[in-house]
Amino acid sequence: MSLAKPSLHVGAAPLQLEAQLPAGQFVQLLGETYYQIAHYDQMPPFFMSLVSSADHWLFIGSTGGLTAGRRNAESALFPYETEDKVMAHHELTGSKQLLRLRRAGVTYLWEPFSARYAGIYRCERHLYKNIYGNKLVFEEVNHDLGLTLRLAWRLSDRFGFVKSSWLHNNLEEEAEIELLDGLQNLLPYGVRPDTQQSMSSLLDAYKRSELDQASGLGVFALSATLSDRPEPSESLQATIAWQAGLPVAHYLLSATQLDAFRAGAALMTETDVCGRAGAYFVTSQFNLAPGELRTWHIVADVNQDAVNVVKLSRSLQQDAPTISAELEADIEANT
Repeated sequence: MSLAKPSLHVGAAPLQLEAQLPAGQFVQLLGETYYQIAHYDQMPPFFMSLVSSADHWLFIGSTGGLTAGRRNAESALFPYETEDKVMAHHELTGSKQLLRLRRAGVTYLWEPFSARYAGIYRCERHLYKNIYGNKLVFEEVNHDLGLTLRLAWRLSDRFGFVKSSWLHNNLEEEAEIELLDGLQNLLPYGVRPDTQQSMSSLLDAYKRSELDQASGLGVFALSATLSDRPEPSESLQATIAWQAGLPVAHYLLSATQLDAFRAGAALMTETDVCGRAGAYFVTSQFNLAPGELRTWHIVADVNQDAVNVVKLSRSLQQDAPTISAELEADIEANT
């Protein structure tokens, strides 16, 4: 009887189950020193935090699930939950990226940093944290598709929470990319932690997500403050989200069309969504030449009043060519 390990398949695709040993070392990345954990996904999931020179707080798991905000739990960007729930909700909260790659007439679906298609592609995952402790980079190298994606969480006093991405074409042939990228389960302003836990379904009924189509700015607020008193209860502040660096085809304010993107179906821009968990996604199409690197940013912040929202909307329209440079400068100023 043979003791050879059998080859496992999902449908016609063999599972890529090669074990890789985690290893740590200091490396140079993005112009500064980081500590790298190679093959971090081969370790049991672990919890981390980022430090800030301002009032940000951010706790994140190696699975990608996170909670973040400013000052305290009452000013949360994502639901403020215990460590076990943050780790378990990584597919529903925080970053989500989907890519469709077309090479040689074949279209491939790739969902980086997700367990959804684990073992389908030959991939390596590495994790980097800078020596100051305020920047965290996830990296996935897809050897089958010839792409490398890096995702970084960084902090800006002026702009808020910055999710930056770098996509590199590793092959000597052009890559046609269709991308969906963004943030999900964004909280509107004014949601207390006890409300999140005890009234989550009722809370969704109060949520409203709107798109400023001129600037691409997403605004997430409560249609009214949570109150059972017979008096005016307007919610006058909001969470906001925006992007820089991508030619945008569609904006999405909920996660309801993610499966349509996975299936290759047509999407529709969402401009006003009520009664659902907030999300901010953009879709984009572009080509990557051999060896080309593409960079873009998704930015979000909390506790924004009407004056700040209008000011940022105008800035995104008037200063679009320089906004990425301003973003990078403020991140470095707060390191």
